[in-house]
Amino acid sequence: MKKMIATAVSALILGSGMALAQMAEGPWTMEEFMVAYPEVTPEIFAEIDTNNDGLIDEEELEAAVEAGLVAPSEG
Repeated sequence: MKKMIATAVSALILGSGMALAQMAEGPWTMEEFMVAYPEVTPEIFAEIDTNNDGLIDEEELEAAVEAGLVAPSEG
């Protein structure tokens, strides 16, 4: 079971260049968001999560891109 989880996590990390637009529709948890944007730290996630609900929605993502907190997605 641990090997299956490790394999799944590795696949997610290898595919981390995938844009959020190609993932399930938001809002996104910190874990999901950090797969698509591996440069995001928990502190940056908290800054992006302006309503403090623990999720990033489309509006928060757009604001983060405009503020330069994350690069525009490739999709």
